[in-house]
Amino acid sequence: MPSLTPRGLIKLVRPRQWTKNLVCFAGVFFGHRVFEDHYALRACIAAAAFCAASGAVYIFNDIMDRDRDRKHASKKFRPIAAGEVSVPQAIVLAALFLAAAIGLGAMLGLTVLGILAGYVLLNISYSAGLKNLSLVDATVVAIGFILRIYAGTVAAAVAPSAWLLLCAFFLALFLAFGKRRAEVNAFTGQLTASRTIVEEPDAPAADISATRGVLHKYNVAILDRFCNICATLTIATYALFTVLGHPGDRTLIITTPPVVLGIFRYLLLIERYHEGEAPDAILFKDWAIQMAILLWFILFVAATYLGLHIDVI
Repeated sequence: MPSLTPRGLIKLVRPRQWTKNLVCFAGVFFGHRVFEDHYALRACIAAAAFCAASGAVYIFNDIMDRDRDRKHASKKFRPIAAGEVSVPQAIVLAALFLAAAIGLGAMLGLTVLGILAGYVLLNISYSAGLKNLSLVDATVVAIGFILRIYAGTVAAAVAPSAWLLLCAFFLALFLAFGKRRAEVNAFTGQLTASRTIVEEPDAPAADISATRGVLHKYNVAILDRFCNICATLTIATYALFTVLGHPGDRTLIITTPPVVLGIFRYLLLIERYHEGEAPDAILFKDWAIQMAILLWFILFVAATYLGLHIDVI
């Protein structure tokens, strides 16, 4: 049995992907309760609970996918696939993280605990088979973001905006389809490198399924359409949120341009530079995305917390 190391443990629970759980703070942030200690603490607990739950889910997924991961160019270095962590060790770790998620969720009440349970069951179903169903795979990922937002809003005792929920759903779909697009790009690129062929949008099902079973059900053309549609819907619903979500004051409309630029930049990275296989990595390394997020944050804080007002009819 391999000796469990801190490095193997950290890699196994994928802390870099915990950035997704920042949406748990949407309730206190958009509900103007960031400076209310009680609700800010509850949002932190909700985020921590989802970090623990997602850690358990990632471990379960890696156990299920260990044979497939060994055939992937980068996933073969995951601890279980690489032999750094045994399956029994991984099961114990998953149980510990799940227990931590239950304990943290219980501190916030039965509603949050129920949302956490739904999130875990949904992702177990995803790992067990839903990820092999086209369209369903991306939808499950998007629903996971909605559950995080709901848990955060319940923790902060605020009602989520319908427009904001729609925007988050379409953005999550956009990122999920962008990830699939990047994975198809990576696979066709490997084929081109291994033998001289003309790149085709449809890769042979038997080969591409070796790394992710659902990929042979997509191709570049349809994924480009999905990404473009989801990008359009994300921008449209966010713009409607800034207008219809605040009928008495439409100052938030100034936060729309950074959102548009951020989406366009991500599309450019996917389609021109064939990135997007790891959305969390783009968040950490792409300065243009970071600047768009920073500008959006500054404008939003100025409009909602610092009293910036612009007269817009």
